[in-house]
Amino acid sequence: MDDICPASPTPSTHDPSPVSYSEISMPSWSGCPSCRHRNPRRNNQTLPEPVSSLPPLPLSAIRWITLYVLDRFTSVINVFGVWRYYPRRPHHDSDSFLSLDDLASKPATFKQLSSSILDGITSYISNLQPTVRLLLQWANNGQTSKSIGQINELVDTVLLAPNFDAQDLIGFDARREHARMDKAIATLGLGAHFRETCVQIWVPSGIPHCPPLPYLVPGLLHRSFTSLITEMFTGPLAKHMHYAPFELWHQSPHTNKSERIFSELYNSDAFLAKNEAIQRRGALPPDDPNCKREKVVAALQIASDATHYTNFGNAKGWPIYVMAGNLSKYICAQPGSGALHHLAYIPSLPDSFKDFASENHPKWKSQSQQLLTHCRRELIHGVWKIILDDDFMHAYRYGIVIKCHDGIERRFYPRIFTYSADYPEKVLLVTIRDKGLCPCPTCLVPKSKLDQLGLKRDKNLRTDNRTVRRYIVEQVALARDAIYRLGHSIKSEVVDRLLKPFSGVPTENAFVARLGLDFNPSDMLTVDLLHEFEIGVWKSLFTHLIRLLYAARGGSDELVTELDRRYRQVLTFGNGTIRNFAKNSSEMKKLAARDFEDLLQCAIPIFEGLFPDPHDRQIAKLLYPTAEWHGLAKMRIHTEGSLKLLDELTFEFGKLMQTAARQRRQAQKQTSTVENGAPAKAPLSRRSMKFNLNTPKFHFLGDYVRHIRNFGTTDSYSTQLSEVAHRLLKSLYKLTNKKDANKQIAQKYSRMMALQSTMPYQQDCMAERAEAAVSGHLQDTHYISKSRNTPVPIFAFMQNDTDPAKKNFLHLLKNHLLGRLTGRTFDGDDTDSLFDDEDRNNLRFINNTMFRVNTMRTYYTTYDMRRAYDTISTRSHPFVMVLSPETEPGAHPFWYASVIGVFHADVQHTGPKSRDCSPKRVEFLWVRWLGVEPGYKSGRKLACLPKIGFVVEDDEFAFGFLDPSLVVRGCHLLPSFVDGRTNELLHTTGPTQARPPQETDDWMNYYVNIFVDCDMLSRYLGIGIGHQEAAGRIQLEEPSDIAEELEAAEDDGPRCPDDMSDDSESDNEDIDSLSANEDFDNDTGDNDDLGFDDL
Repeated sequence: MDDICPASPTPSTHDPSPVSYSEISMPSWSGCPSCRHRNPRRNNQTLPEPVSSLPPLPLSAIRWITLYVLDRFTSVINVFGVWRYYPRRPHHDSDSFLSLDDLASKPATFKQLSSSILDGITSYISNLQPTVRLLLQWANNGQTSKSIGQINELVDTVLLAPNFDAQDLIGFDARREHARMDKAIATLGLGAHFRETCVQIWVPSGIPHCPPLPYLVPGLLHRSFTSLITEMFTGPLAKHMHYAPFELWHQSPHTNKSERIFSELYNSDAFLAKNEAIQRRGALPPDDPNCKREKVVAALQIASDATHYTNFGNAKGWPIYVMAGNLSKYICAQPGSGALHHLAYIPSLPDSFKDFASENHPKWKSQSQQLLTHCRRELIHGVWKIILDDDFMHAYRYGIVIKCHDGIERRFYPRIFTYSADYPEKVLLVTIRDKGLCPCPTCLVPKSKLDQLGLKRDKNLRTDNRTVRRYIVEQVALARDAIYRLGHSIKSEVVDRLLKPFSGVPTENAFVARLGLDFNPSDMLTVDLLHEFEIGVWKSLFTHLIRLLYAARGGSDELVTELDRRYRQVLTFGNGTIRNFAKNSSEMKKLAARDFEDLLQCAIPIFEGLFPDPHDRQIAKLLYPTAEWHGLAKMRIHTEGSLKLLDELTFEFGKLMQTAARQRRQAQKQTSTVENGAPAKAPLSRRSMKFNLNTPKFHFLGDYVRHIRNFGTTDSYSTQLSEVAHRLLKSLYKLTNKKDANKQIAQKYSRMMALQSTMPYQQDCMAERAEAAVSGHLQDTHYISKSRNTPVPIFAFMQNDTDPAKKNFLHLLKNHLLGRLTGRTFDGDDTDSLFDDEDRNNLRFINNTMFRVNTMRTYYTTYDMRRAYDTISTRSHPFVMVLSPETEPGAHPFWYASVIGVFHADVQHTGPKSRDCSPKRVEFLWVRWLGVEPGYKSGRKLACLPKIGFVVEDDEFAFGFLDPSLVVRGCHLLPSFVDGRTNELLHTTGPTQARPPQETDDWMNYYVNIFVDCDMLSRYLGIGIGHQEAAGRIQLEEPSDIAEELEAAEDDGPRCPDDMSDDSESDNEDIDSLSANEDFDNDTGDNDDLGFDDL
């Protein structure tokens, strides 16, 4: 294989040949997918495997010499055409021992949650009776309710444990045992427990040449950063750490050319650059100047997010989390993996601070708000100055020696790569003004140009070194001198003259102060898909669309009621991928980011037909790229080709929003004067609500491609990780007495970590069985239970039944099974010419019985080369997709079916065509086929989803049987609400197996939801590396025509809306969007000015 693996791969400059996957004329609908005599193509899936492990490292390859030697290494290519390129030969490969089970997407299980740095507590644990240890572990599992699951866990892990002895509990006292545990933890050093520290801030005196006053803010709970780093690289997860970065490359099956892959932080550009800098210039400590240990970058990924512990009240916390970027994001994403460590809990300014400031500042009444804001900034950076202590700075400069899990000592240099936070915290971290002249934390683009996403001038501004935000030490020092020595106010003219041009604030940045001027705080801030898009740009767009629906009926809620009704009729999909929608989605009451994501993924058919033409098509052309951009931005793996597509989509999406704003401005100008030129009278009873693009969140969308190249895909540093971690804090809060809650939470967290790091955690037996069931069949295409609890006598099943779904049931079933038993390479029902009555009589069902089950699990390889599964249920998730055998131009790549029965049976085949006369167990699906809509076109250019419908009953192939191994995966179908329901496809209103029990008719058509998840989207875009079974069948489309038209019109005039307010968006997510109680009657209701004119 070495001849096809370049020694030093270089990025490919080729442009993937864009061929539309669905901008095609669908095959004719003859009641089933066209050419029904051709049967579904075999689903030959490629099982995931890690990139080939490293060969044994010869001693001669380790060069301990003073010359600078580059020992590059390229691994062999794997089954997916993927290989690694190491700029420096690695000495350790943590992926060498990965199994198929490690490459599967499984429910998170709570195994050892912390690391072995707490070995000192082992002496305490070992002195406990086994029963007491089990009971303490169960009591400190983070759960707060006596649920059925917790009761089962108590029984399974404690009472039924082999070493359980009731005599051990005589004299047991939980309070005493917890106190002893806390004492044992406290003796281990700062890495094992939280230390409480007061943060000193300096309050301006407000009097010239009067020194500032110190104020101690109590309640900072933090752990030693260096001890925590040691804990990360010595604990149970240490064997999965990556010490040497590499570039990941892919050999495209379409072009046979090489292209770079971006996925994890440890194969990103930032990690490669910092590692090279450490290898070349990493300083050694004065006490060990000749150290020959391997130098390793300890990649730190930080996240912080303030949260409320309860739905009511003011109890809140502000945790700081840390995880190692050397660890795979698939491990970090599991809530129970223990990869996300609690570093500190940030305190708030106490209520007594106002008393202190009012007594000591002469202008407190007029400057109270600006003083409070300034002191809060000082507090945050005071916290970070304490966390980045002298021990950390010594490790930062000289490294820290850690003995790794393989027994080898390495020198780790901690480096901060990413900091995940929402916009209000980003503003604090980079020390800039909220809603200032330059509100972006990473660049100096003025507020008036935040809405120019999609313009070439916007790209130029982002890449211009003059607009890159940097911390200006001199200006900040002068401003602080004016405040603290000369007595000027925080917002005085002197301070504004120094800092306002770049939206600076007079706070010394802790990261620059501790890490040096070479460290730019803006570089560590990452994009935030959750806050910036899902509950930011998309939420604002969805809110405005609701306003337009009210406006379309003059303030009536008729269309909004229809929209809510449609959302309620959408079927769920996957394991929480699409959930049941709220009763009234338009009200947006208590919706999380995942709910807004679901609203977007299903939006196109929901909004179809609600607006009059041509606005209906304009809305669709806006929603389609919005959903496509979101899916691409959220992908867990990217190639150069998919990043190019995301970049084009970002440009296209920005252009579409620019068009919306431009049309609104033009409409406003046309209606601003009456025919005689007199000013038009403003309406007295209605207030115009405008869609504001001039926000930082909209501006941030242009940074995603750059951040993916620099730090890996967005899921590696998503704020969703910290949002999920809040669940543990909120659970622990319920166990406190609500007084000094953060301290008690830290105490309980330390107990839980200590117990679960020193003893193997006995999982719930039901969870173990569920995980074993998933893991035991990962190499299979599907799994159907062998249960015989629901036998179905075949002849009784068909006797005296008028159900049209059972027409020719046994005839078609035997043809189907004969085709499989005789070794045919396909599955289908058009086999009458191959088998006669004698052949069918030679196939016998043992006891004339088949067995029915309710669900089937189908396994598939995902686009990011992992193993996952869909659960197919005849009741709730019946739709599946199979590969189409049609390869001619314009053919749709998939066929679709609704599973109405999952069966297995024992059959015996005799006669001259039989290969084996012994009884065999066979599995089969009873399906109702769906065909593509004739003459319908879909794709990005048309902003249309693929459209299909049930095959009419009169067609002989309306129903059939399917080999479960042919199923690619489950699919999500959205009803075409504008086409309505009908009885023409199945001429019966009585009970039938083909419909759910409560339904008497069918939807005329369905749309295939290609945006339901990233794997589904990559199948229809043809960019899935793991989709080897469909390689070459689908390729990328060209950018849409509307983006090209808008690009040509870019220079028509200024794009900054002249009627926009100077106010940026609010930091409060609830205020940023439309309140559920807002009066929609204030919106303009003129039908003539509907649609994009109102945008």
